[in-house]
Amino acid sequence: MRFVSWGFVAACGFLLAGPAAKAAEIRVPDLPSPSYNWTGFYAGIYGGGGYAAWAADYCRNGACRHAEGQASGFAVGVYGGYNHQFANRFVIGGEFEWGKSSSSRDELIFGDSVLLSSFGAFGGARLRAGYAFDRLLAYGAVGVGVASIGNGYRYTVQKGCDTVQEMIWDEQVKAGLIVGGGFEYAFTKHFVGRGEYLYADYGSVSRSGKDRTRTEFRNEMHLVRVGASYRF
Repeated sequence: MRFVSWGFVAACGFLLAGPAAKAAEIRVPDLPSPSYNWTGFYAGIYGGGGYAAWAADYCRNGACRHAEGQASGFAVGVYGGYNHQFANRFVIGGEFEWGKSSSSRDELIFGDSVLLSSFGAFGGARLRAGYAFDRLLAYGAVGVGVASIGNGYRYTVQKGCDTVQEMIWDEQVKAGLIVGGGFEYAFTKHFVGRGEYLYADYGSVSRSGKDRTRTEFRNEMHLVRVGASYRF
């Protein structure tokens, strides 16, 4: 009986050893890391509000007045760039954009004169630096930009018995500094949403008329916008 018992145990051990050995050969696949990686190229579109804050010193016939206004409108465009994420979750990158603004403003001054300001096409190149909280990226940005800006004024003049309107207007492409920041959130591996604020300073522009009328415009733009991009 003792030989029968040991034989039974040995047979059971042999039968169990086969499936156990096969189970040991099965490899558990490596699970993907839960941390999102922001490294790569991307391209997207944006839309929002463009607010062109300007100030003007208007002088005519020895009298001067100061006026300030806000040329509000819409802004839409495209953007694209590249990010690189380091092991410590810091992210740096570069970005380009091009867009169009409908911001414009007419400001009445002296009772018979109107100051005019408008912002058209604009673009820029920026460096970005931020920190990734997994799928959420908080960043700041600084760079340079250009914008098509029109400044001038229209006023009523008396020539003999006739009353006419004289227009002083010029549109130029101005360069300036851009700073700002925002947040991005990766909804999927490829699709990313964005909320952003940018400030651009395009400097001053002077306009002068034949009757020694002079206006000094200072042009600034504030952009508050949202965007959506695709990561390649």
